[in-house]
Amino acid sequence: MTPIENVKCPNCDGPMISRKGKFGVFWGCKSYPQCLGTRDSQGRSKEDRENERSDKNDKVRRYE
Repeated sequence: MTPIENVKCPNCDGPMISRKGKFGVFWGCKSYPQCLGTRDSQGRSKEDRENERSDKNDKVRRYE
């Protein structure tokens, strides 16, 4: 797996650093606590994950 570099904060567009929390590794804004922006370990923001989830739900055929 290639390391992710130059990850930008989804809130302030600033640099992010890899951090370790109780739920695993994540990216946190370097400006914390002034900025609370985070990304998951793969570099996806909360908005990115929500968009992926809604795209998958749109593709699922529901049978009645």
